[in-house]
Amino acid sequence: MKSAALILGIVIPLILAVLLPARGNSVEPVLRVGHGVTAPRPLNHPNPQYTDEALRAGLQGKCILSLIVSSDGKPENVTVTHGLGMGLDEKAVESVRTWTFEPAHKDGKPVAVQISVVVSFRQGKDAMTPELRQALERGRREQAAFRRRALARVYRVKGAGDASLCRSVREDEDHVESVSVPGLKGDLRDYRLESITFTGNTTLTNAAALRSLFPIQDGQRLDLKSIVNGLHMLESAYRNQGFVMFKSEIEPEALDSHRSIRLQVKCDEGRQFYVDHINIAGLDDTTFQRLRNTLYLRPGDLYNEGLAAFWLQKNSRFLSGDTFVKHHMKLDMDDATGTVVLTYNFNSCAGKADPPSRSGDSADIRQ
Repeated sequence: MKSAALILGIVIPLILAVLLPARGNSVEPVLRVGHGVTAPRPLNHPNPQYTDEALRAGLQGKCILSLIVSSDGKPENVTVTHGLGMGLDEKAVESVRTWTFEPAHKDGKPVAVQISVVVSFRQGKDAMTPELRQALERGRREQAAFRRRALARVYRVKGAGDASLCRSVREDEDHVESVSVPGLKGDLRDYRLESITFTGNTTLTNAAALRSLFPIQDGQRLDLKSIVNGLHMLESAYRNQGFVMFKSEIEPEALDSHRSIRLQVKCDEGRQFYVDHINIAGLDDTTFQRLRNTLYLRPGDLYNEGLAAFWLQKNSRFLSGDTFVKHHMKLDMDDATGTVVLTYNFNSCAGKADPPSRSGDSADIRQ
């Protein structure tokens, strides 16, 4: 019996060693991508350096590596499964060991997975030369320094319950008024949409992309709500490109012989605005210092309403009172300089601003 127990004590660890990849002292199980296990996503993946020998020889190709991405996104057990030689394999391993990943997930929880990655080495006009790589790294450092300096223009301000900090960024709502349609006979619901075209869109010139913002197809019965929703989506697309003064106007044309209506959307783009500085109200200093480093939109950036609202939504747990995000955002524009001041107010805005009206929901297109 003792000998049998001794044999099991030796065999079982050996079997486990074969079935589970070695990970030092970690006992974390290692899975494979698929069957509910998502793939890890590289977040930072610097390119490897060429060796002098490989450069002189003009060696190019792909090095395939096997590795484990741990549940905290770190590469482990990096090995070469297909190499190139001349020191490039070692350079590839050295580079991949510095990568960081968004870990794989299973059932919503981060897990360790075994994956393979391909590291390419190229030369010639499409290659990343050492000089170009140095310039790129220098540019990255300068950009990082610029963004750090930009944080100096993010201010913690007071103003608890100040109504002036609670206006929506959509202060000038566009309204779809009742539209007179020449040649319209009978009930609007009997007409179908023939087409939607755009004029004045000198910046966002992809007409097909703009048309896709309207949730109604050519040939369908005219539905005003779909047109209104499309106009709001069009405005958002422009405001996400810094056009905070964007306006649109519809010019309809009825083709009674076809019982259809053409819509032409006239775009008044205005100018693009950049962020001058950002005010944040309603946070204690510790929370302010922590959150200011996570801003998606920073001073010096082209204004993007989607990013601004998304950051506030991600931190909505700190909001007081109502949690309608755009209640807590204020935008002050300086047309002379083409800049805006963005104010986030984490204090209660209840009763100080109404939700942005879904303009046009009660409007109609009539004869």
